[in-house]
Amino acid sequence: MLDNIFGSILPALTTMLVTMVTQHSSIYLEPEPLRTLNSNGVRWAVLLLHGFTAGPGSVLPWGRALAKAGAAVSIPLLSGHGTSIADLANTTAGRWRADVQRELDTLLAGPYDAVAIGGLSMGGTLALDAAAHREVKATFLVNPALSFKALDRLGAYLSPLIHRIVPTVGALAGDINKPGPPESAYPRTPVSSVQQLAQLIRTTRRNLSRIASPVTLYLSRVDHIVPASSARILERSLADGKLRKLMLENSFHVATLDYDAETIHHDSVTTLSAMSGGLRDG
Repeated sequence: MLDNIFGSILPALTTMLVTMVTQHSSIYLEPEPLRTLNSNGVRWAVLLLHGFTAGPGSVLPWGRALAKAGAAVSIPLLSGHGTSIADLANTTAGRWRADVQRELDTLLAGPYDAVAIGGLSMGGTLALDAAAHREVKATFLVNPALSFKALDRLGAYLSPLIHRIVPTVGALAGDINKPGPPESAYPRTPVSSVQQLAQLIRTTRRNLSRIASPVTLYLSRVDHIVPASSARILERSLADGKLRKLMLENSFHVATLDYDAETIHHDSVTTLSAMSGGLRDG
């Protein structure tokens, strides 16, 4: 009987502990040796960034796929995330940007031949911001936030006036088509943080033309969080030939945990692998 009890409890405890670790701490994944991305002598590092109110778990499967292919992968926990809603309410866009630039600088100073950056939603916004200020070899985006839906835009505009009266609104997470465990994120969204997200978007959009790296956009056909205008802004702001777009037909906003996750994994690995030849020859 005890075997049956512990046999059912231990997997549940393991799942709970893994969830806690992946949501409440930064993650570093060692590259598997002699795989696709390092067998030709090029050492890749990839910085992956999670979305607004969520945590590293939302991009962890992507990170594992890249590490299995031979890249070192860093997934930092952004300031204000993985702790409490109150912490997020007191976090600025400047701190998120500093988190990313500090982590990227660490990778750029490390024992790597090339560094790429990628992100989901707000993580994609931050990846674009970093790519405009740092020398990365490739940028990968999953439904990046560069604009708001009409009602959300009004809320962001009014947030400096209403956040003391209405401190939080509903969750901005969990938009997944695939049945299964939900995205782990805060159950409420601080209104003051929406204002900071709007500031981050404005800052990022001003600097999009500075991005020198090739950019791959993984865009869900149906997205209930970020409007289609985000992709249009990106398309008209980047230099000609910099953007490659891949449509995701079966996923919603959190595509990294959805039906098309394997497409993202395979394409990003294939893209970095194809770039490795040029880096090695150069």
